[in-house]
Amino acid sequence: MKGRLTIAVASALLVVAAAAGSVSARDFGAVYANDLQYRVFGNSANVPDGTGTDPLATFTNSANGQQLGVAEFAPGTIGHHGGRWAVYRATFTGTGDATQLVTSWAELQSLVGSGQIMLVRDPAADFRCPVLGDPSPIG
Repeated sequence: MKGRLTIAVASALLVVAAAAGSVSARDFGAVYANDLQYRVFGNSANVPDGTGTDPLATFTNSANGQQLGVAEFAPGTIGHHGGRWAVYRATFTGTGDATQLVTSWAELQSLVGSGQIMLVRDPAADFRCPVLGDPSPIG
């Protein structure tokens, strides 16, 4: 009887550990950087508000179903810190085209400079999500 109880408890612990593992590390999808698409992998690392280092823009009003977040850095880019994201919210203004697909930080900055996108820092949204190498072309 004691052996069965031990096996039952061990099995239950394995199920809990497997569930916890899948919650703390999961694939969050992809981001654009330098006109390429990179896979990203989320984890539960603590990133206090306002301590992100790598700029990442998410879009508040994009009308393009292919629009992902846009990162300034990717693996191999000078200045990349491994996906410790400083989050910005990008919003197309009245002069911007919300159907436009934005795939690089340089393009985003150009749209901000021309007044087509407003970019606002959101330090409470900072998080960690490493970018994986081996990017894919867009399209």
